[in-house]
Amino acid sequence: MIGRRLVAVFAVLAVLAVLGGFTALEPHASERDEPMPKELFESVFVHADDLESVHGDRTTEIVVGTGSDAETHSQRVEVVERPYTEYRSEVLESADPDRVGDVYVSTASINWWYDPDANVADYFAPTEPFDDDAVRADRADHAERQQRLSDLEYEGVETVADRKTHVLTVEAETESATDGVSVLVGDTEFVYALETVDPSDELEVHEQRLWIDAEYEFPLKQVLVLKADTENERYVMTEQFESVTFNGDVDEETFAFEPPENATVTDLGGG
Repeated sequence: MIGRRLVAVFAVLAVLAVLGGFTALEPHASERDEPMPKELFESVFVHADDLESVHGDRTTEIVVGTGSDAETHSQRVEVVERPYTEYRSEVLESADPDRVGDVYVSTASINWWYDPDANVADYFAPTEPFDDDAVRADRADHAERQQRLSDLEYEGVETVADRKTHVLTVEAETESATDGVSVLVGDTEFVYALETVDPSDELEVHEQRLWIDAEYEFPLKQVLVLKADTENERYVMTEQFESVTFNGDVDEETFAFEPPENATVTDLGGG
């Protein structure tokens, strides 16, 4: 059972443009010593105008259970992205050895998932390429909808990856807001899809905290606490950048991907 849940937890669905979308508000949250919680929350989805690229190592840790019976699962991923439609990640270390080397690449016109051990590549190509401005606008709309369902509390300043961040606590106002949980660190969305865990289980959000870069309004860390009702099982996910560089040089080839000639290739769109 735990294995099935962890598959859902670690599944990166990268719905960058499909489910995202947001507009920046003026003034930016980073222009105040103590930003307004609503503006800070929106900056999780729409970053500073002068953010051109992000490159860093990001770790994810899942703790299942409590006390001496707790199990910890982790992985480390190299991430490169140019908001909002170009993204690449590669698993560098993982509690599941089969995941090491897995690559995900997303551009405006295609998404690739590649498993080098199995030599299997899956891809999805939208009918029309995504547009950065359209994605940004969609993300703004999504942020506004989520904000209306949440209570927000500003908790001050902390350091993450040697950078100043603003800390925000997010609590769902209604039970309906916890039907599906999505958390954004950068533009990678981790979705806890309940139908892929167990039909009899319901995961409820008990706590969510975000650490947002004060300069570029980009989320560098988040902690999510969930609980499964049927077995009273507790899950704590901590995801954060251990190192990060903003606006560094990014080679155009970073977001180019061609599967090996002998790879098994599947079109997820059914084409």
